[in-house]
Amino acid sequence: MLLLVAGFLGAFLPIIPGLPLMALGVWLHKLLLPEVLSWWTVGLFIFTAILAYGLDIAATAFTARWAGAGRAGVWGALLGGFLGLFFALPGLLLGPFLGALAGEWLIARRPFSESLKSGAGAALGLLVGGLGKGLLGFFLVLVFLLDAFIL
Repeated sequence: MLLLVAGFLGAFLPIIPGLPLMALGVWLHKLLLPEVLSWWTVGLFIFTAILAYGLDIAATAFTARWAGAGRAGVWGALLGGFLGLFFALPGLLLGPFLGALAGEWLIARRPFSESLKSGAGAALGLLVGGLGKGLLGFFLVLVFLLDAFIL
């Protein structure tokens, strides 16, 4: 249950891998108390955790593209997001922005103002992805409560 709560908070906080923690918590709950949850619920949690990361990456790339980023900016945002994982919260928040900015300005040689707009689009994608993960986390909590206490 503790992992479920920590994971739910982590769905909103970028430094905590929220949905994977929730999936781990539900899996451990099933192993320790096999009569409480169904394996379908465990599978749904695992599937949703994987789906959430794909949607998070897609949201960053899509909004960077929407803000005018070209191929270099989109790849820069994705690479910046990955490298940001190694620099805690500042890296997670700034990685996609700086990656898109660098890709557009340094590689594609676009004007700084246009590159800055692409970076802002990537940052917006990070926020949209975080909101999406938060909503998915809320959905998973409801599924857990239904399966554990009602069904």
